[in-house]
Amino acid sequence: MPKNIITVKDAIDKVNTMEWSRQKDGYNSLRNANVFKKYYGAYRLMNDVSTDTIREFKFYLLNKLHYSRGTMNRKLASVSKLVTYVKGCRGFSFNWGQPIIEYERTNNRRKFTLSTELEDKLIRKSNELGYAEKTCLWIFLIDIGCRLSEALKLTWDDIDFENDFIKFVNTKNGEDRDVPMFQRVKDMLKQRRERKLKSPFPFSISSVEWTWRKVRRELGMANEKDFVIHSLRHTCITRLLKRKIGIETVQLVVGHSDIRMTQAYNHPDKFDIKHTLTNN
Repeated sequence: MPKNIITVKDAIDKVNTMEWSRQKDGYNSLRNANVFKKYYGAYRLMNDVSTDTIREFKFYLLNKLHYSRGTMNRKLASVSKLVTYVKGCRGFSFNWGQPIIEYERTNNRRKFTLSTELEDKLIRKSNELGYAEKTCLWIFLIDIGCRLSEALKLTWDDIDFENDFIKFVNTKNGEDRDVPMFQRVKDMLKQRRERKLKSPFPFSISSVEWTWRKVRRELGMANEKDFVIHSLRHTCITRLLKRKIGIETVQLVVGHSDIRMTQAYNHPDKFDIKHTLTNN
């Protein structure tokens, strides 16, 4: 039987057709796989992928792109899907043995919360670098507290400017939800709509992570691995809880299926503790 030769591009296209394109957040898996394609080469052979290839890819993600371990593990999960697919193809074999993919343990460090000062610096630096569209995305995530994937799937039809609500559909927990739209976000989205009349989406999915890393590096925070895009959602949830908004309400706003997930964002500082103790 002749040997089955499969390129990285062909493997990604097949897995996307069979699986990722049918999943709610499948485009995230596709995007993760494309990071590997860009690194390794679209037309290089999956047959040549080895354990050393995976180790070098991990080094690239951690030390060149400055990804967190959690983000790196998500990229590796997509590569693992490719390996599983090609391994099951008739006549396929790895030239150097099946690659071993080892995930990195993530620690339980406190998630990063932006101060108002850092938020201002982030917005100012992002604008200075010419990333006006992505600056709007950062502001949206800070003020609305949705997941990045939810923001990137949003369409203009999901935004009710008359009643000041944003509808997120087909979310991670399987439920739609309506979130109040604050004035800063409303004004910003109106301006974006005037500039993006031909696009059904307020935000472009292209170069989001690349732009984030660039801005983070320009802020002198390239080695701050906890400072990730998800930090913007974390900041919103933390601020809502600090405003003493009921945790059940916060849970509904941000789309947590389990209230314990919302509770995990509650990080009282020494002033919060003092206030609680002196007022009870």
